[in-house]
Amino acid sequence: MRQEKPTLAAIIALALPLAGCSTPSPGTDSGPAPPTSPQEASSTAAGSSPPSQGSSAATAAETTPITIDIDGGTVTGALSSNATARSLIQQLPLTLSFRDYGGQEKIAELPEALSLDGVPAGDSAEPLTIGYYAPDQALVLYYESVGYSRGIVRIGSFDDLAAIRDQTSGFTARLAPAD
Repeated sequence: MRQEKPTLAAIIALALPLAGCSTPSPGTDSGPAPPTSPQEASSTAAGSSPPSQGSSAATAAETTPITIDIDGGTVTGALSSNATARSLIQQLPLTLSFRDYGGQEKIAELPEALSLDGVPAGDSAEPLTIGYYAPDQALVLYYESVGYSRGIVRIGSFDDLAAIRDQTSGFTARLAPAD
């Protein structure tokens, strides 16, 4: 009997630290997901919820619809309500010369720098993102995921990945507010 007490005590001592390491079973909520961008991290830290990825009436009201005309085809998109996007909207319509960069994005130099008021110093971008790369004063249409980089500012999205990705050489596009 004396051997059972130390063995039982040893089992309990080993099991207690592992009790908090369980994985939630499917269908249970383990709490909010961690932020995926520095902007979300700062808004979460400030006590507000991170921006949602879904569409809602509030999200639609905060965006400006645009068109991107390329070789007779039209890609639709939307620009956000941040200061950088608003300063691009003030420059529209624009005709820009795009080129491929790194097999992940199409990039065009803008005639004027965009405002960086209130935006994070950097970000990451997923396919279908319209971005501004501040160091090069460039508008960027992302067709591959890119990791975090200082200077990236997400300013909107577009809806036809193939129309952008499949441009094999330099191309000209006209960006304008949607009618």
